[in-house]
Amino acid sequence: MLRLDARDADATHLLGLIAHQRGEHALAVAQIGAAIALKADKAIYHYNLGNALAALERPQAAVASFRAATTLDPAHLAARANLAHALTHAGRHQEAVAELRQLLRLQPAAAARNALASALIRCADADPAAAQAYDEAADLLREAWPDADDPAEVRLALAYCLQQRKHWTEAAGHYQAVLSLKPENPAAHNNLANCCNQLGRITDAILHYRETYRLAPDFPEALASVLACLNYDPDCSPEQSAAEHRHWAEQVAAPHYPKSAHFEHERDAQRRLRIGYVSPDLRRHPVSAIFAPILAAHDRNRVEVTCYYNFAGEDTITLRLKSLAGHWRAVADLDDDALCQRIRDDRIDILVDLAGHTTHNRLLAFARKPAPIQVSWLGYFNTTGLATMDYFLSDPWSSPAGQERYYVERLLRLPHTRFCYAPPEYMPGVGPLPAERRGQVTFGCLNNLAKLNEKVLALWGEVLRAVPTSRLLVQTAALDDAPNRARFGELCARHGIAPARLELRGFAPIEEAAASYAEIDIALDPFPFCGGMTSLEALWLGVPVITLAGETIASRQSASMLINLGLPELAAESAEQYVANAARLAQDLPRLAGLRAGLRQRFAASPLMDYAAFARALESAYRDMWRNWIGSSH
Repeated sequence: MLRLDARDADATHLLGLIAHQRGEHALAVAQIGAAIALKADKAIYHYNLGNALAALERPQAAVASFRAATTLDPAHLAARANLAHALTHAGRHQEAVAELRQLLRLQPAAAARNALASALIRCADADPAAAQAYDEAADLLREAWPDADDPAEVRLALAYCLQQRKHWTEAAGHYQAVLSLKPENPAAHNNLANCCNQLGRITDAILHYRETYRLAPDFPEALASVLACLNYDPDCSPEQSAAEHRHWAEQVAAPHYPKSAHFEHERDAQRRLRIGYVSPDLRRHPVSAIFAPILAAHDRNRVEVTCYYNFAGEDTITLRLKSLAGHWRAVADLDDDALCQRIRDDRIDILVDLAGHTTHNRLLAFARKPAPIQVSWLGYFNTTGLATMDYFLSDPWSSPAGQERYYVERLLRLPHTRFCYAPPEYMPGVGPLPAERRGQVTFGCLNNLAKLNEKVLALWGEVLRAVPTSRLLVQTAALDDAPNRARFGELCARHGIAPARLELRGFAPIEEAAASYAEIDIALDPFPFCGGMTSLEALWLGVPVITLAGETIASRQSASMLINLGLPELAAESAEQYVANAARLAQDLPRLAGLRAGLRQRFAASPLMDYAAFARALESAYRDMWRNWIGSSH
């Protein structure tokens, strides 16, 4: 037919359609394009051209073709559905949502409703400012799941929307329903674990993270999540935790260990060292608040600093840290091999990990050993388990003698503290003692709910019994979840903390949360994972911290702060001493008022704010590591 009449548009289109069906998509684009040149007003031509372009992974061009088809035939439902899909593939999520709304008006069917819900989820995932799209998606999915062909998948999406909006308990219920239908769904196990983690149900979180890894061994993040949770588990011994970290390394990291590592770095013991810091947290995050003053205090004559930033977003803190670093590499889009090559090209002498097994870490790059010396510091409270991690930086109080057995790395103690603190500008001044105004002592805690296990609540119950007129204020984001707030209140009551003596508060922006310390006389530290930034903030705001020092860094960081502030007596070595310390301080209001008035001055004069001395000690540690490497390398 074409040989007889090359201007036959229908025949040319048909030839292109056949080519598309045979997988010859480039030929299809050429033929259908030729048909459109002959007859541009046929919606079906533009629709099939869009399909061929989409098959060639050309979403922007496909959008134009599908748009032309829907303009010519507004009732062409398949073209509108494929237009939405192409817009999504092109990253144009808001436009995809608009098209799917129109499709739902034209065809109010379950498929269109589910497609719109999926587009809304993608829209919200791509843009934090569009988070309300999760709510609309959840409403659509609630309508859809009772009659859905695959209710488990619909409820999985519904649970995800609820989880993103921090409705942890409701989300967990839907994930559990999914698992009753599909017990081996790894996504449901992993997201249920995430919800349990947020709700403070650490034992359940660990169980479901383990099940995720069993079902999806190609998702090692689940096993890393187990490790992070073990730091919170009061029933996990340091020996067990160390063994679990080594097991992770054997299962996940060992396949990436180099058979041999050869470095051609200049073996000059005195030259300026090239230090690389790897972190996803060089933004508004507790790690950056601790790291920033050290980065600023580094002696550029002794060290040349490169920061490897492993997160896609930036904020004002990121911009400040960029200005302090000698070199800055945005590496979130690099895979582990590419990141290692970047580090080798930068000829880094000492590579320092600031994340450990926390979110967005790059430990599998460290497994590949891209630098002669590799160090774990600051962002994690346990061994990484990596045979390729040479040192773990701590201090004498966080890691007293004998803790070496818990580390794969060589434990190196800085002289006084493993971190410093630079109070942010928004921190309020120190006010008067709240007990003098209220006529009763207020104990308080602003830590993550995952840290507030039943053993902690039981001990707090004893504290309140020892100080009968006192009250307890607990503020943490997970208490915004109403069912979880009720559950937590019941747990407190079970351990002797009466509702009349308990005030529960949910999320507040950090500036407002800091102001809560104006209502707290004494901070009660949880265990075995005690406060970090929360303890620093409390102490800076004049609130003494009662802590129970255990065997791990996670349980000793508040004790280290108190020792550096000249207040070792507030760090208990037993549960009985913890209660006695809290009661003694609560019953001595003059001392409590004096501490409140003087803590900020203690802080400013302590090693916790001597940034220059800390930076010199850190640089000396790096120099010792370098000399040791030169002496041991061939």
